[in-house]
This record gives sequence, structure tokens and C-alpha cells, in this order.
Amino acid sequence: MALPIKTQPPSATRQSQFRIWFYHWSQKNIHWFFIAPALIAILVVAIYPIVYSTGLSFFRVSFDSRERPFVLFENFIWILNDKDYWGALGNTLLYVAVTVSGSFVVGFGLALLLRRISVGRNWIRLVLILPLTIAPIVVGLTWNWMFDPLFGLVNWFFIGIGVQPQTWLAQTGTARIVVMLVDIWQWYPLVFLIMDAGLSSLPKAPYESARLEGASDWMIFTRITLPLLRAVILVALLLRTVDAFRTFDLVRVMTDGGPAQTTETLSLYLYRTAFNFNKLSRAGAGATIMLIVISIISNFMFRFLYREQEGR
Repeated sequence: MALPIKTQPPSATRQSQFRIWFYHWSQKNIHWFFIAPALIAILVVAIYPIVYSTGLSFFRVSFDSRERPFVLFENFIWILNDKDYWGALGNTLLYVAVTVSGSFVVGFGLALLLRRISVGRNWIRLVLILPLTIAPIVVGLTWNWMFDPLFGLVNWFFIGIGVQPQTWLAQTGTARIVVMLVDIWQWYPLVFLIMDAGLSSLPKAPYESARLEGASDWMIFTRITLPLLRAVILVALLLRTVDAFRTFDLVRVMTDGGPAQTTETLSLYLYRTAFNFNKLSRAGAGATIMLIVISIISNFMFRFLYREQEGR
């Protein structure tokens, strides 16, 4: 007598097939499980605020009204016709140009100088990056005290050499210079760390060949070091440019945009427009224009610094 053949029920067969399919799918797409937390964080922290702010700029929104009428480009037209916005934009562009170039020159120069030092290099590196570890608000308060016209160390030094004390943060000429110098002092360590890491990763063979050919230090720097560091320089400049564009807390603490709005940046202008004057949608329009400006500058930097061939 033949024994009956045991067969699995259809539900069990479907479950096993699903398990096999899910196993192969997970093995093929396992990398998404590792990058998903970062993608979610970027979506929540960066993408959503940008989309929400851009959408807000097409409506008339305020704290004291629940109505949000659609006004299309009215907020953009208002922003572009506001002379204070153009003044803040000009201040920001000058601020970005001076602080980015200044921090890059200081940071890159110190990184090159550190390569020539063989004793205590780690301790020197630790001292050089200390300004980066201090919060911008603390930096602003500390330098405010140092430039105080009555009790500041800067005026105390100038009095010692026979120079009259100055109200550094109350004059239109000196206030802008002081704020930019403090920004350079705080953020040059970021460029220093990036460039120091880039210099440490350069191959030694091109330098040995160049020295055997009798190349000077300047030729080695311009023909070998700079081309090899092009990608590293791009990263350093991009990070500093984006960070300088959104500078807020340092200026807010040191000068609050004064005197006579000569140190008012775009971030401070948008903050006042939104929270002091209750014009959220107009601040959103200004932030959108600011994003476009940063994107254009970043794209230009990519094209200029990361081209593979000259003239391409």
C-alpha cells in the first residue's frame, strides 16, 4: 500500500517564498539600511525646512493671523525693493569675501608651516585648533570685553604705546573690521585641519622627482602641491563660504548689526524681518534668494576649482 505524500499547505509555501525573496532583496539593498538614518536626518533637518520656507514665501503669513492668502511673487518683489535687504546683501558678500579668504590664507599657511616643524607638532596642532572649540556666542562676548573702550585689553595695549583709546565696535569703519577679524580668528582652524589632513595624504614620489630635477620650492608648491590639493581646497572653501553666509550669532552678540547697519548680515536681516517685524513670508522669500545666491557661488567654485583640464 503506497504511503500518502506529505505536501506543505499553500500558506506555508508562500511564506517560505517570501522569506527567500526578502533575504535576497535585503542582501542586495543592505547598504540602504546603513545610510537610512543619515538620509532621514538630512530630510528632517535640511530638506524639509528649505521646502517649507520656499513654499512660505508664496503666501502672506504672520504670527497674528491664521489666514494665508496666496500672493505669488509679492514677497520677492517687496524684498528686492527693500534697500535694507540690498545693504545686508552687500555686507554679507563683503563679509564672506574677507573672512573666507582670510581664514583660508591663515589656515593654509599654518598647515604649510607646521609641515616644516618636527618637534612638538601635535601640541602645536592642539593649540591652533582651540578657537574652533569655543561657541560663537562665547567668542563674541569675550572679544566684546577685549574691545571694550574703558576696560578692554586692546585699548589698554594702545594706551601703553601712547595711542588714544578707541570705541572699536561703535565706529562704522572699525566695527566691520573687528567682526571680520574675530570670525577669521575663530574659523581658520577649520581650514587648517582640512589642509593639514590634505597635505599629510600627498604622495612623496612627485616631490622627490622634482627635487632631483632641481625645482625650487615655489615651483613645487605651484606645480605639484596646489594641483594635488585642488579637491581639498574646494571642500575647505565651500564649507567656509556656506558657514560665512549664514553667520548670525557672532554679529548678533558683538554689534547687533550696527553701527548704522554696517555689520548687518543677511541672516540677521531675515531674523529681524521675521520676528521683529512679523513678516514671516517675506523672510522666507529673502532666505530663498539667499539660497540661490549660495548655490550660484558654490557652482562657480566647482567649475573654477574642480575642472579636470585647463580651459574646460
